[in-house]
Amino acid sequence: MPDDYDQVRYSSFWPLAVLLFGLLMWTGYQDFAANKQRNVYDSEYQSALPTIGEAEKVQGKYIALIKDLVQTSNKDPYAAQIVKEATAAGLLHQNSGGTNSTGSPSAPAK
Repeated sequence: MPDDYDQVRYSSFWPLAVLLFGLLMWTGYQDFAANKQRNVYDSEYQSALPTIGEAEKVQGKYIALIKDLVQTSNKDPYAAQIVKEATAAGLLHQNSGGTNSTGSPSAPAK
């Protein structure tokens, strides 16, 4: 009886072929799904471009208005009160030294 088992030889071809075919199918599906999702994101971005452009315009106007208000607050007590209340409410942040620069902060002193 043990001699019968010694004579049977199994090939690893079919299990490896099935494994490689499955891996190929899975990779193809992942590529298809990623491309489909990329197309969805691209179409959403393209449809949002007008809104993004409007938001950038409004942001530019808002920044210019706030800078003008901060400069005016040095001379006008009403503007100073508005800046003070906006700062207290957390709507406006002034850097120390009275400048509102957008540059990176300097290194801390040692």
